[in-house]
Amino acid sequence: MKRIHRCSALALALVLALSLTTVSAEKKTADAKTSATKADKTSTAAATPAPGATPAPVAMEEMPKPNPDAKAEAAVTEPEGMALFELPTQESSILAQMEAGSVLTLLRLGLSWCRVKSGETEGWVPTYALSFGYGSPQPGLALVSAPRGKLTLRADVTTKSKALGTVPSGRAVLLLAKGEPFSLIRHEGLEGYVLTAHLKEETVRRELGTLTNVISVDPAREANVRLRALPSRKGEVYTTVRSGSQVVVLDVRDGWAQIEVEGFHGYMMEEYLKKPE
Repeated sequence: MKRIHRCSALALALVLALSLTTVSAEKKTADAKTSATKADKTSTAAATPAPGATPAPVAMEEMPKPNPDAKAEAAVTEPEGMALFELPTQESSILAQMEAGSVLTLLRLGLSWCRVKSGETEGWVPTYALSFGYGSPQPGLALVSAPRGKLTLRADVTTKSKALGTVPSGRAVLLLAKGEPFSLIRHEGLEGYVLTAHLKEETVRRELGTLTNVISVDPAREANVRLRALPSRKGEVYTTVRSGSQVVVLDVRDGWAQIEVEGFHGYMMEEYLKKPE
């Protein structure tokens, strides 16, 4: 009987050892799959360039030429796609659901929101969900601030070269190459050179702000509210926004609100703003 008990004990120990070995092997396999999944996600994230990365400085002799065939386009980069919103707020109606890789016409570039066109439908998409270049690196983002209210876009790196157009102060542009004294930018599908001193480099904002109504202090009168470069009455006026319009409020401090509206970025007095009820 003792011999039988010893055999049973040995058999039980052997089964237990095999079970532990199997569990250990399964755990290692699961851990390996988890690590592989994490590595794949990390690899995918690294392979998808974030829009608005600051480009490295370029020597003037190495400054790339403007692309005459450039287009005002953007592509959806979110792996699960992105909604096209009726207004620049995620609380508004969804006009369409766009798949990753969808190419859109870029109508207005903002640091938080972009107005785009998908097929025949116009709407708004968070800027962080878009790519503005093919491959890597991605273009950077910058705000224009020119002393006379607009910045001249030129065909070559000299102030005597042909003027291709102008960019209003307060507007966001794509920074393709940064140099001194000129940088290469793209604005509404047009590429050219501008003076770097009048560009302020920015990054994409993950904060999408709050859609807010512009009102008149006097309800009996319509108001054209000034959007300024600084939170001060002395700040340069970028543009005016008519009461009844809506703007995206990103921050409010000391009576001034940081605003994004139709590609313009600046400050507006808080008293002219009211959240929708």
